[in-house]
Amino acid sequence: MAAPQPDEDYELAIEPLLTATGHVMVTGSAGCGKTTVALRKAALAITDGLGSRHSRVLFLSFANATVDRVAEHATSQLAKDHRSQLEVGTYHSFAWSILRSHGYLLGAPRGVKIMSQAEQNAFRSHIQDPDADIRAEFRRQFETLGHVGFDDFAGLANEILAGSPSLLSAYTSAYPVIVLDEFQDTTDDQWALVRTLGQHSQLIALGDPDQRIYDFVDGASEARFEDFAAAFAPRQVDLSAWNWRSPGSSITRFGRDVLRGDFENSYEEVAVLTSGFPPLLTLKTTLLTTLKRVTAAGGGTVAILTPTNALSARVYEYISEAQENPKLPGLRIEIHATKEEGYAALIFIGTLLEIGATDPDRYAVACEALAHYLRTKSTKLGSTARSLADRLAGYAAKLQAGSPVNVKIVNAIRAVVDGSIENARTGHVYGDYLTVVSLLASSGTTELKPMAANVRMLNLVTRGSDIETSLAASWRVNGTYVNAREIIRDAVLQYQLTSSKRSNRDLIVMTVHRAKGREFDEVIVYEERYDPLLKLTPTQKDLGSARYALNVAVTRARKRVTIITPQNAPSPLLTLKLDHVLR
Repeated sequence: MAAPQPDEDYELAIEPLLTATGHVMVTGSAGCGKTTVALRKAALAITDGLGSRHSRVLFLSFANATVDRVAEHATSQLAKDHRSQLEVGTYHSFAWSILRSHGYLLGAPRGVKIMSQAEQNAFRSHIQDPDADIRAEFRRQFETLGHVGFDDFAGLANEILAGSPSLLSAYTSAYPVIVLDEFQDTTDDQWALVRTLGQHSQLIALGDPDQRIYDFVDGASEARFEDFAAAFAPRQVDLSAWNWRSPGSSITRFGRDVLRGDFENSYEEVAVLTSGFPPLLTLKTTLLTTLKRVTAAGGGTVAILTPTNALSARVYEYISEAQENPKLPGLRIEIHATKEEGYAALIFIGTLLEIGATDPDRYAVACEALAHYLRTKSTKLGSTARSLADRLAGYAAKLQAGSPVNVKIVNAIRAVVDGSIENARTGHVYGDYLTVVSLLASSGTTELKPMAANVRMLNLVTRGSDIETSLAASWRVNGTYVNAREIIRDAVLQYQLTSSKRSNRDLIVMTVHRAKGREFDEVIVYEERYDPLLKLTPTQKDLGSARYALNVAVTRARKRVTIITPQNAPSPLLTLKLDHVLR
């Protein structure tokens, strides 16, 4: 996060924010210094006094990576003895803190429990009525069992505060100043919570309407800043004239031109390449050139950004492996992808590790676990997956009753269970885990084999990870992996809710949406014909969304952007008026 340099015009532009006692709205493009200025405001507020020694400035954002960067950057903006008065978190984690403590006020039992995405998927899979009100069903689940899904955090938290003036007063006294990062992406429920807090707390909304790329999320609105202005009549600060991330470069200008669909003759820091067949070969050779350039400049970070998780996975596998013709090395690359299949597969592996050699129902347990995996690996349960899950549940019942079952999928499960019991019970957690992953990889069934690739991309189980540590403790006490499934389930839930998604390496692949709020030295935007930035038959809304996404992608870069588009189907986003830039 580049810190703005002294600039008289800039200081004049931000003065209304720094001196404001009421609500403020700060807008500007990527790299204009919104976050840094908000931290300066936080430092001033803390220095002037927040009303109580227990009060804090609350800084909320969406991405855990942004939260980490803000917390890190705060060390240079806030005095050491003031840092404890800055609380940085996500909208989800803040709403959950309210819900966890006060959910009983809405009639839920004490001890509210988060439903993981997998558990939400499983819950949906058991609702047979296609016309059922899913949200009402989840609300009933919350009130009877205290189970709540991520998407309901903000709405329920707002109900609690809006319905209890004394509790609202306590929270706004604790957080008299609240900074709202990426405000353009807030949902209706999050906006309702913010509006309630704004009755007493000073709100500082940061964002860029041109980076609103979550319009597909339920409750998203293109008029969020207008909502804020109408509700609070805030002071408005426009920083769109500044760019501290890539000052003097053509990157931000190119992003703006993407939005308006009108390009200039050249952009020195932006290159557009076309890929032949196979397209991943063009990507890898381009990447090797990029890494050589970055290394020669003293090092830095490189990100490959794709339109979809599926394409990110293919990029990860190809870049990780060595190629023979032409001869290219395998590279150490990290992937950040939303892979519910991977989370569900990890929990299946936990079940395999937990099964004992003397358990008479071990094959039935594994069949039920695979049925659970099929029901939880996606928010949309297809008819094929539902049918197989139902059959597996039936096979499990037969096996428990002592009846023989001789079908391909059950035989494959038997082989994996037997292999796990025989070879993955050494007490060396990481080795045992990899053994089970290898058993899945060598399985000949389409239900088991993909699990291995999905969990490898998650990188959640490594030496020294929380999962390894907890499983090792279980082994030391019991001599077996007791509760392995629950240990992994809790670790996955913690990862989804609060853990950092920051890269530990200098080379990473992720979707454009997951790159939001981050920055890298160089960015490669990569699309393929059947995984394009803009779908083949787009609506006007699709076109707008794709332009916003490409703008976000290119403005993640500090120094250089390379865009790779198929030679036989180049992106309309580029070719409409950019044929002369292709090189």
